[in-house]
Amino acid sequence: MNARHSLACTIAALSLVALHARADSDRDRERDRDRDRSTTVDCAAGETVARALRHGDERKSLTILVSGTCSEHVVINRSDIKLAPAAAGGTISGPDPAIDVIRVTGSRVTIDGITVTGGRNGVTADGAAGLIVQNALVQGTGRNGITYAHGASGIVDGATVTGNARDGVAIDAAQGTVINSQINQNARFGIGAFNGGSARIGVDNFNNAGGNVISANASNGIHIVFGSTALIAMNQVIGNGTSADPAALKVGVNITNATADFVGGNTISGNTGTGVNIIRSSANFGDTNFGITTVNTITGNGNSISQGGIFAFNGSSIALRDVVISNNAAFGLSLSLKSSGQIASSTIQNNTAIPGPVPGTLTAGDGIRLVFGSGLLAATPNSSVTGNAGFGLLCTDGESSVIGTVALGISGNTVGGVACTGF
Repeated sequence: MNARHSLACTIAALSLVALHARADSDRDRERDRDRDRSTTVDCAAGETVARALRHGDERKSLTILVSGTCSEHVVINRSDIKLAPAAAGGTISGPDPAIDVIRVTGSRVTIDGITVTGGRNGVTADGAAGLIVQNALVQGTGRNGITYAHGASGIVDGATVTGNARDGVAIDAAQGTVINSQINQNARFGIGAFNGGSARIGVDNFNNAGGNVISANASNGIHIVFGSTALIAMNQVIGNGTSADPAALKVGVNITNATADFVGGNTISGNTGTGVNIIRSSANFGDTNFGITTVNTITGNGNSISQGGIFAFNGSSIALRDVVISNNAAFGLSLSLKSSGQIASSTIQNNTAIPGPVPGTLTAGDGIRLVFGSGLLAATPNSSVTGNAGFGLLCTDGESSVIGTVALGISGNTVGGVACTGF
């Protein structure tokens, strides 16, 4: 009896010790979770961001402060991570041009104020939800500055993305918002949406304005293609098309097999080629649903090869409201190859003649040109088509036609007013 009693007491004591040990361990873990999860990486001392990511409770958020320049490639496969500089100049530089500098697969990651350079892509969200790149400088990478891919989502806010070997920001089968940023001098496109991507460019997820400056990119400022969609508002798309390659497309905004809503507040000017090029696509200019200006200004674009302010081609459909199209080369607006358009409350003026295909001749700068079976519907409020170097409205073939010419407000064009039949 005493032996049994002694054994029971021993078991109870051991259980109590185990319980206390387990409780103490739980308190330790809870205490660790409650700590400020922030760590500083001293790059000059050989510390790395990759090593810092292996520490701490992965269920909790972690802020990593970068001091100096870390030469490494970082994969962030955990969630709720923030990278920020410990002091001005915190940099991550990728030494291998075949590997992305920062690759994110975790959710809710923020890159804040860091300089990213070298490597392949600067920052890539690979299926990652909620990647924020803000106040960052992403430059001199071997491919794209920032890429959202494979269903990823996120926001680029207040960033400078410059001098990258391909695109500034690429949204590829993903969702991306680009606001308040400088996207310039990239070797192909400024901002591109590909393969069903969804882009908000200059307007945030709450429909607040946050325009970008998209300038001096070698090919197109904005490039929306392959089933993608874009909301475009409050941007300065200027001086794009700097490539010396004669075969390169050099337009302000290119929309191909895609859909775009030019909400308003965009200035598309001084681009080497066409201001807005639309192929097998639909585009709306002037959207009253956002509570911001509906005026888009398209001016001073085009050359003898890539002409005009707005060119819609191959079955495209466009609607224009409150658009100012002026001083573009060869024409203001052209619809070609069975494209259709509606226009109201717009101004098309002072579009200029350019050298023609025969030396010593000019191609007149028509205000509106309809080509190869295209049609235009003009509606009130009336537009104004004035001061153009060619016709106010020209149909180049008997299959193209227009309805509502009175609403176009055509007057004072150099070659003539209307050279077009009705429907």
